[in-house]
Amino acid sequence: MGLFGRRPPAPDKETAALLARLDGKSVKYVTRRDPETQVETVIGHEGRLNTQEGQIVIVCNGTEVFRCPAAEARCGELLSLDGVTIRTGDGMVVAYYQYYR
Repeated sequence: MGLFGRRPPAPDKETAALLARLDGKSVKYVTRRDPETQVETVIGHEGRLNTQEGQIVIVCNGTEVFRCPAAEARCGELLSLDGVTIRTGDGMVVAYYQYYR
């Protein structure tokens, strides 16, 4: 038990809740981050993030730019809440949300 008598939620529950919130979200652009140099390369513009059927799929301009099983991914929103990071064994992808006023 923690200091205040509550345990933090399990990471799997947090990821599942985040993925449910992200399903169908529009993305402005998607980058792939090189784990060695920390350089981000844009891999797609103007797309949508889908998280159905145990898969995380990002499609930009009618082309699939990223796909991975949700069980193998660790996801977290950026501190600015402008996007989400998806970490897999291969590396990391950052999807920046489309902002509507």
